[in-house]
Amino acid sequence: MTSRKEQEQYWVNRDAPYSFVNVKEFAEAFQSFHVGRKLGDELAVPFDKAKSHPSALTTKKYGINKKELLKACTSREYLLIKRNSFFYIFRMVQVSVTLNHLNIHN
Repeated sequence: MTSRKEQEQYWVNRDAPYSFVNVKEFAEAFQSFHVGRKLGDELAVPFDKAKSHPSALTTKKYGINKKELLKACTSREYLLIKRNSFFYIFRMVQVSVTLNHLNIHN
């Protein structure tokens, strides 16, 4: 938490008085900590693409063609509609009542 208002609630040592730690101090403390130094060292080494699995690197924008992508998305949406059928039925009834109400008054 970097907010002065929210940070105090996460103060671990309740016996010690709370003191606000700003973002710069926090980042410096993390980078001087052994975990921060190790992470910095690991990120400083460039990624070697030759060591990764060939199927992890796709040469296309999507791993499958557009037809298969549409089929997967449609299948997912159908499953979500089935799981929440009450909501969709309620919403359709609500919309139809609203449309019917608007048609009556126009």
